[in-house]
Amino acid sequence: MNPTQRRFFQQLAQIQEACVQRALACPGREEDRLYQVSYEMTAGILELIDGYSPFSSDRYDLVNTVTGERLKERPFLELHDHLEEFLR
Repeated sequence: MNPTQRRFFQQLAQIQEACVQRALACPGREEDRLYQVSYEMTAGILELIDGYSPFSSDRYDLVNTVTGERLKERPFLELHDHLEEFLR
């Protein structure tokens, strides 16, 4: 694993830990906490890719290796801005 890959996975681990700790601290039904932690983890990953993560100032891009299309282009968008449209 190269240093960039290692750093990316370490940042994912930090996001996961923060999300799990927040979910454990919240009272409520288990189902609600599972939705909360999965939403927050997904948001954290998308913020990491977009370059808005508190765990990193890096920016990433996702490319479909079959078509060459970039996920964040045509039109340009920040992935984390559209999460609420699809997840609860």
